[in-house]
Amino acid sequence: MSEPHATPDSKRPVMDILVQRQLDNMATGNCAYLETFMKMVRRSGSEMRLVFAPWQSFGNRPWASVHPRLANLTTSILWPGAIKFGSRYWSLSPRIWTRFAIRLAKEAARRLGAEIAIPSYLGREISDQEATLVARACDASPSAITLAEYSSMGPALRKLKSKTIRSCLMHDLLSDRAERFREGGQVIDFDETGFDTEIGWLSACDVIFFISANELAKVKRHLPDVQMVWVPPDAPDYQTSENTGEPRVVFIGTVHGGNAEALNHFLDDVWPKVRATAPALDFWIAGSIGKTLTPARAAMPGVNVLGRVESLETIGGANAIGIAPTRFATGTSIKVAEYLLLGMPCVVYPLALEGFGNVLDDLVASTPGPDALAAEILDLAGNGPRRLALSEGARQHARARLSHDDAIATIHRMLAEAAKS
Repeated sequence: MSEPHATPDSKRPVMDILVQRQLDNMATGNCAYLETFMKMVRRSGSEMRLVFAPWQSFGNRPWASVHPRLANLTTSILWPGAIKFGSRYWSLSPRIWTRFAIRLAKEAARRLGAEIAIPSYLGREISDQEATLVARACDASPSAITLAEYSSMGPALRKLKSKTIRSCLMHDLLSDRAERFREGGQVIDFDETGFDTEIGWLSACDVIFFISANELAKVKRHLPDVQMVWVPPDAPDYQTSENTGEPRVVFIGTVHGGNAEALNHFLDDVWPKVRATAPALDFWIAGSIGKTLTPARAAMPGVNVLGRVESLETIGGANAIGIAPTRFATGTSIKVAEYLLLGMPCVVYPLALEGFGNVLDDLVASTPGPDALAAEILDLAGNGPRRLALSEGARQHARARLSHDDAIATIHRMLAEAAKS
């Protein structure tokens, strides 16, 4: 089924984005970053169409929806083998309904005490049959650029018969993901992928867009002839935050395994050290990540669980000390970009900066562990001039260093080269 959205401009090139997951939850990091990427594509002068894998995109249930913020950035949505009622797409495939029945049975058994995992389809290579269906849907109305969202959708690019620029959006290097989850003690509920396999998926590409500068460098060594460009995480053009209120510590995050581990670690291993020296200092937790806290952690002294904050400017500024105690991660820590663009002094573990290369190193305070993190927070809480200096440095430099100009220029160059060939 194809559904139109914004009226396409026939003079604008179109990018097909091939998707094999549900896009209904903007509280997840990968949907937030997809929105950032799509906004960048719009700024480049291109239109977009979402093309869903007919089976894998539904996961373990036969209905799905596309969040309005993403849908409104597209000219149309194409979901082969599905029909739309209201705001939901419903699968017509018997295999999806069978999968749903199995999921219901597993869920019932789990509630009765059975230790049964319901797997995610993230990282699972699209099947040959499904890749063929996706490619046929794209070839029926060829686009200037065809982009696989996640490398595991890459095999569909090889099936395309139309002339198009083949590309991929790398939220994560999937082959590194399982190792990172193990390091963080997280449950691996997705398909594990070998590095050589992932390089094989990506070898069909003419250009690859990365959220992580470090992952770009790693892949570039193995695919030297493929164009690659970093698309840093973005944040809105925040209004200047007032440097008001007492100093406070702030954590902003969506529901994500890395965020949950970092927040729990901070509350267990760092916050008690901070409060022992500064008993009046408060800790504000903004975003959906707050709902993952146990009641005991949420009730710790000085902890304020804010939930979703409509205007983050109200909690930013030089008196808000943003923290990123990241101990395992994939992709890039979007919260660091948010802190800086909100004019917040920022304290991190080195891993939180990994996806940025070295472009932000001089704008944040990096600490090696919990004791040093606590000491840095206490120093900043008691040192107004230092907080202000870090805040002003962030306001002055962060936006330019996180620019999407290179990515937009790459799109223009690839389109110009394709037009000549």
